[in-house]
Amino acid sequence: MSSKLGQNGEEPHDKVSRLQNFFKPGNDLLGYILILLSVLLWLYGKNFQPVIVILAIFCVFWFIIYLLSRTKLFTKNETDFRRPSLKRKFKLWSLFLVILVAILVLSTAIVLNFAEDFGGEPSSHDSQNYKDGSFENIEQTSVSSDEVSSWDLLGDYLVSDDCRSPNEDLPSEKFEIIDLTSNEISVTWFGHSTILMRSNNVSIITDPVFGDGGAGPLSLGPSPFPYENSYNVEDLPEIDYVFISHDHYDHLDMNTVKYLEDSFFFVPLGIKNHLLEWGIDEENVQEFDWYDEANVSEDLQVALTPARHFSGRGINDGHSTLWGSWVFNFHDKTIFFSGDTGYMEEFSKISEMYGPFDIAFLDSGQYNLAWKQVHMLPEEVIQAGIDLNASVVLPIHISKYELALHHWYEPMELVSTLGAERNLSVATPMLGSSFIIGEPIPNDTWWRGVSECTEPFLDDNPTVELALMYSNLIGVLWIAAPRIRNRKIDPEEE
Repeated sequence: MSSKLGQNGEEPHDKVSRLQNFFKPGNDLLGYILILLSVLLWLYGKNFQPVIVILAIFCVFWFIIYLLSRTKLFTKNETDFRRPSLKRKFKLWSLFLVILVAILVLSTAIVLNFAEDFGGEPSSHDSQNYKDGSFENIEQTSVSSDEVSSWDLLGDYLVSDDCRSPNEDLPSEKFEIIDLTSNEISVTWFGHSTILMRSNNVSIITDPVFGDGGAGPLSLGPSPFPYENSYNVEDLPEIDYVFISHDHYDHLDMNTVKYLEDSFFFVPLGIKNHLLEWGIDEENVQEFDWYDEANVSEDLQVALTPARHFSGRGINDGHSTLWGSWVFNFHDKTIFFSGDTGYMEEFSKISEMYGPFDIAFLDSGQYNLAWKQVHMLPEEVIQAGIDLNASVVLPIHISKYELALHHWYEPMELVSTLGAERNLSVATPMLGSSFIIGEPIPNDTWWRGVSECTEPFLDDNPTVELALMYSNLIGVLWIAAPRIRNRKIDPEEE
């Protein structure tokens, strides 16, 4: 007597039996699957992708512990090592965490000691702004705010938003060197805080960051937004002078600095150590304290002025280097470059000393109420322009990295709108384009219509959300109902 077997040696009715058992009430696995799928789909539909990532990491950890539990680790007093006790589970978790922490500490130590991206070692400075081993802002400053709770901020970061970065290449122009007459100065903005200013005989650049690396150590961190035209440091004209505002990675890029090694660098106190670490000749670097001035040439005078921010490239070097803004008197044009800064009363003093300004490049992006003291809000940008007595404001620190929660185009939209309301001219040049200071300013709204923002899927589909809620309820009932039904009342308790 013979029977027809399946490919794996099972009889067909065995497969049917297994399938029936899977859907049989009392099989908790199906209930857990329904709950897990409905929860994951709900999280995805509500744009909680970061939460899904956290759950995935937790599942990986759980799976590692599960694999460890199948070994004979810590089974000395266990009767069934395949069913670990709470004490054994705690030991397994402890072992895993100790190994993980050891790996992290060892790898961090290796990177900090051998990766040159972190720059040079901090040093002491004879400056009234340097106290107890660190630099201080003129105004009391904190990187956090009582206006926003840490829990609210964490909740915001747990929700994805497809408009924090563009979903298509940003409009841009191919960079070309334009012809200039005597004393004319051209301005080219390459995104974020990288600005090329050029006359017929001098070229200067601020916070040059080029390349495809992320805005963090070892090229980690947020990647640059895609542009229709890419910009490389090799495309620049010969750069005479480089001006650095502070040493954060999105403003001081090691690879760009190395390429510009033949240029002369002007930097705040302490940043010289980074440049020396990267092979820049000491004779090509000049450090400045706040309100230090220099006559660079007959056509260029500069001064480092205060900013309200902070510094640091490593774990223990916060505030060990100075940060600041730059003032240029370039062919009799007065120019202000803010670097990164929160709003401060010092803008009025800077204007009294060096203004009025023909143009002010002002930190306008990556803001949040939680850290408003170190990055200006849009209305503060306009007030800063007014305090500086600037004829034109050009928003910077935008359109390159996703470093905050606001939509990528919001700073340009709000700053230009608020500027019009307060009769302050706001220049909004397209990336890579050039214009001449003193001529009609570019004010194209090139960012509008670039990318479409979408609402969370379930907000537009409440029926699907309701279905997921029901499937989750079914999963819970699938697990709970058999337990309730099979629960027996002890006759002795009646």
